[in-house]
Amino acid sequence: AAFGQFFSDSAGVLFGGALERLATVFGIPSSGLTSAQRALPLVRRLRVLGGLAGVLLGCSLGLLNLLIIDTERSPILKLRQFSQENEFAFHIEASNSERDDATVLTVRGPDVDGFLASLTSTLSANGYSLLELSAKKSGEDVIEDVFVVVKMNTREQVPDEELDELAQTLLEATRSPLNANAFKEKVHGLEDENAALRSRLHRLEGVIRKSQIDIVASN
Repeated sequence: AAFGQFFSDSAGVLFGGALERLATVFGIPSSGLTSAQRALPLVRRLRVLGGLAGVLLGCSLGLLNLLIIDTERSPILKLRQFSQENEFAFHIEASNSERDDATVLTVRGPDVDGFLASLTSTLSANGYSLLELSAKKSGEDVIEDVFVVVKMNTREQVPDEELDELAQTLLEATRSPLNANAFKEKVHGLEDENAALRSRLHRLEGVIRKSQIDIVASN
C-alpha cells in the first residue's frame, strides 16, 4: 500500500504537465482563468474538491484487484509456501527421564498458526492422552511447545522403544498441518464443486423443459 501511494503521487508530480498537453492535443479547452479568478474562494474550493475526487478515484481503481483476488485463500497459499520452505526446520525431543509418570515431548520450530492444533490432534488420533501443555517463544518467530503425554490405554509413559516412532509421527504432523486453513481449503473446494453441479443441473433442467413443450403456431 505504501509503495502504491508513493508511485501514484510520483506519477502525479511527473506527468501532470504531460496530461495537460495531452488534453490540449485532444482539443479539451483550458479553463482560461485569470490569476484573480484563481484566487477566488469558490475556485480554490473547487480545486480542492477536484483533487479529492482524483484521489478517491485513484484509490478506488487500486482496489479493483480485490475483485479478482480470493482474500480468504491467501492464508492457505502462505501456509503451503511456509510448509515447503520449512520442512526441515522442526526439532522434536522425546524424553522419559524428566518424569516417571509421563513422557515429555518438546517441539521447537517456526511459529505458525495451526501447528499446535495439528500436533494435539495427531497425539489423540494415535492413542496418546495429553496431561499438560506449555508453549513459549524461545527466539524471534521460534516456538517451543512442551507436551506431557501418557499412553491412552495404560495411562503410563510411552515405552522407550516407542519413542522414536512417536517422534516421527509428530514430525510428520509438522509437515502436514491439520489446521483451520486446511479445512477452509477443503470447504472452498466443495463449494466450487457444488456451484458447478448446480449450474449443470440448471442447464439440464432447461433442456428437459424445452423438450417437454411443443409450440404449434397458427397458419
